[in-house]
Amino acid sequence: MRKGNLNREEAIKQAGLEAVEKVEALDCDFTNRLQTDGDDSVEFAASVKFVDAEGIDRVLTAYYYQTPEDLERAGDNLGCLNWEIEGYEID
Repeated sequence: MRKGNLNREEAIKQAGLEAVEKVEALDCDFTNRLQTDGDDSVEFAASVKFVDAEGIDRVLTAYYYQTPEDLERAGDNLGCLNWEIEGYEID
């Protein structure tokens, strides 16, 4: 099951524009999480810490997914892939 239950606007409302822009500017990395729903996409993520409106330390994560075929075609040049954010989550 893919992660990232928030869209960009929802993430901005909950985490603030600054946190969203920070996480979007980061390079993502493999999460090594196996999906159990038959989806063979490879998960990548980037995260930033922020303090929410109630003063609680939180983490905003942006999730990206690539197909195994696209990764194979890219080889060592992962920069050529379309790195579109699938969704955001706050922990």
